[in-house]
Amino acid sequence: MPEYVSLDLETTGLDPSRDRVIEVGAVAFTADMTLATLERLVDPERPLPEAVARLTGISQADLRGAASAESALGELADFVRGRQPVGHGARLDVDFLTASGVWERGWEILDTLDVARILLPGAASHSLPLLAIELGFSQPRPHRALDDADATRQLLLRLREEAAALDEGLKESILALVAPYGWAVARFFAEALTAPTPASPPSRPAARTGTTDRRAGGEPPEDPDLMVAMLAPEGPLAGALPDYEHREPQLQMLLAVAQIQSRGGTLLVEAGTGTGKSLAYLLPSIARSVRHSERVVVSTNTHTLQEQLMNKDLPGLREWLPWGFKAVLLKGRSNYLSLRRWRRFLAQPCEDAEELRFKLKVLVWLHTTESGDRSELRLHGKEEVLWTQIASDPLDCVGVHCTAEDCYVHRARAEAEAADLVVVNHALLLADAEVGGGLLPDFDHLVVDEAHHLEDAATQGLRQEIDGPGLEALLERLASQPAGATQPAGLLVELRGQPRLGASESGYADAVARALAAAPRVHELFALAAERVASRLAEVERREESLRLVPGLREEVDWEAITLAAENASTSLAALETSLRTLAGAAREWLGGDEPDQGVRELEIIRGRLQGAAVLIHEALLAPDPNRVYWFTLVARNESLLLRSAPINVGTLLREQVYAERRSTVFTSATLAVGGSFDYFRSRVGLGPNVEELILPSPFDFYHQALVCMPSDFPMPEHEDFDQRVTEVIAGVARRARGRTLVLFTSHRQLRDVHEALKHRVDLDELLILGQGIDGQRRQLLKSFEEAERPLLLGTSSFWEGIDIPGERLSCVIVVRLPFAVPSEPVFAARAERLRDGFGQLALPQAALRLKQGFGRLIRRSTDRGAVVILDHRILGRDYGKAFLEILPPASRFVGRADEIAAHVGAWLEPA
Repeated sequence: MPEYVSLDLETTGLDPSRDRVIEVGAVAFTADMTLATLERLVDPERPLPEAVARLTGISQADLRGAASAESALGELADFVRGRQPVGHGARLDVDFLTASGVWERGWEILDTLDVARILLPGAASHSLPLLAIELGFSQPRPHRALDDADATRQLLLRLREEAAALDEGLKESILALVAPYGWAVARFFAEALTAPTPASPPSRPAARTGTTDRRAGGEPPEDPDLMVAMLAPEGPLAGALPDYEHREPQLQMLLAVAQIQSRGGTLLVEAGTGTGKSLAYLLPSIARSVRHSERVVVSTNTHTLQEQLMNKDLPGLREWLPWGFKAVLLKGRSNYLSLRRWRRFLAQPCEDAEELRFKLKVLVWLHTTESGDRSELRLHGKEEVLWTQIASDPLDCVGVHCTAEDCYVHRARAEAEAADLVVVNHALLLADAEVGGGLLPDFDHLVVDEAHHLEDAATQGLRQEIDGPGLEALLERLASQPAGATQPAGLLVELRGQPRLGASESGYADAVARALAAAPRVHELFALAAERVASRLAEVERREESLRLVPGLREEVDWEAITLAAENASTSLAALETSLRTLAGAAREWLGGDEPDQGVRELEIIRGRLQGAAVLIHEALLAPDPNRVYWFTLVARNESLLLRSAPINVGTLLREQVYAERRSTVFTSATLAVGGSFDYFRSRVGLGPNVEELILPSPFDFYHQALVCMPSDFPMPEHEDFDQRVTEVIAGVARRARGRTLVLFTSHRQLRDVHEALKHRVDLDELLILGQGIDGQRRQLLKSFEEAERPLLLGTSSFWEGIDIPGERLSCVIVVRLPFAVPSEPVFAARAERLRDGFGQLALPQAALRLKQGFGRLIRRSTDRGAVVILDHRILGRDYGKAFLEILPPASRFVGRADEIAAHVGAWLEPA
């Protein structure tokens, strides 16, 4: 084994440009021994943030007179030189070392976080402290540099043992994969897999399991009242479920769901936070399915709720119910790996070390997975993009030639056919409806949880999109004429050289000619459109700007050139698609039952995408559908132009294709009613008045648990001082709340501006300030928020709901602006125009429900206590503000000067 050096830095913060190193730790080692250690405290020449002192145990006095950063980091550089550097989650350490000028060109760190994700896909967590506990090695002082460096050393040696103990066939595959590369991760596996195999394999974290087997048991009760009795305080489940709380609203909902499933019909249930609605619909649904062989499908919007159902709620019921049942999770095709696409991807050279790590991760995972479901991999960053190259794709599917043994999609659908209860997401439910069935097994009852998202999910699922550069790239892949070349190149030319594929010479020549002819016409269309769109969007404030294709725009004289270009492009694409269809058909006929090679499969994929592009261009620019909205979006970050289309009214589709054939349908959410009425929700999802309705209040005591603060002297959102005043209130509240604050924005630009202003405030040095899209994305930001002692998190749309952080870790939610939709957003504008009162019937109820969701992030348990601050003065100064005030839970309120809010929040959060 070569010489390694594991290293770790402790710093005053997370920004290498303004924060300082306070401690350096490193351990030089081989497989057999520790060679040397390095531990230095570093004087940061600035005050030590209190939060860092508490986390590390290092005091300001400890650092007084310590080594200078230049001296300590120079010593570390000498210590590393000639050895392979190792770190765990080491990107930040490398950033600090690079900023200090000691990280030498050619050095590449081996990150044990990456290796752990490859070799231990089933670990509960890949953080260093939790891996230390799970794998049984010591880390006596977490967050001290030398101890963290030594824990990293121990982890690398354990991972080396894990690699050496792999199945011999898998080891051969890995060695063949890493052989051509000299990256650090390749060298690690090449060395570890050729080392002697340990006498006994190391213990490994258990993989996560689902709830998909069935056991013998009793018979579910027929009488709904008997089911309610099971969850009553004196019932059998009350004493069996570990976190049981008696909740009268839960029993009411359970009874209502059982009754509607028994007699048939539609039920709307708004169940306030804390009701326990999952159990209230799962228990009667399982009983109905098992007793009457009537399958139930439960549809959610988020993966978070799916994971809660599959990993917590259903296993809990399985353990305690006196009868057995089979429940499975079924996802859309793209969530499952295609073994055929994987084999092709694996054979291609790796572009960089990140792609090699991804291939290693999938290679190891495939030897343990039964589902082929991407969620088991917990993908990060670029891995999300790489997954698209190996995910199952309907355009790359051999259909009837595939079997459940060789296809994870078929296997998952076979499992669903044998299940009593199937959990899906809204996207798959709607995709099944769009294609007329076949993606889901037949089912009798439907439960739609997170139902307030159903319209948006249907809109997104039925949205169509093409981008100019992407379309040109497809045409160039088919055929291109390189500068100076006498013959065209591309996929068609490659296939033309394979006479065994059976197509005629003239067929290939025709397709090449059509592809070469279509390319300039597509380029002309998107170039003209981009110029026209850019001229209309004079001030580009957001990352994307959209121009809706309204009748008035189409009738303008200078739009005629775009119309003509669209006709030329759609005609060319349609002719090319016909030619490609002929070629692909001839190749398939020639091959008979043999599987088409990669080139033919790629040809068919491109053909399908060109067909969709031709249809969308023709429809959007020449023959618009009156029930769809069309728009161009100019993406400023890469200067590309997108053509998009979406349905205006999805209610009819939902009613006719999703609900109509069900014996019963239950819609539930914590936010469905506005002003005590379901009229808004019913109008959006195609439901008539003949439905049963139930509003169940939250069991929480909001008056004593939550405080709502609203400044009476705040400027309106459009005022030039608004952002500055927002920054001041956030800073004051976050200091008094000791971090533990979530700030909800509606604008990315405003978030970035306020984030920058907060970062420059020295009075917030002890807080960990996190900004969405600046310091990471949703999942990693939430993880950082939950682990930090004093976090302040700034988020936009995805943080308004689906976040469950109970207890003191989240004590304050600040709402910067009321969450109205952007009036010019194409789909919203098209829908609003069809209503008598677009503001009152659409914008206001939509924003009110969104605010209710934001408030719901705060109080998640009966023991929680916190404050919500609403900075948008329109809630007090506009007539419609009453609608927002009425939709909020009955919490305590403070209305007063903005500079008094922090003190009120602080007093509210202090222990009684």
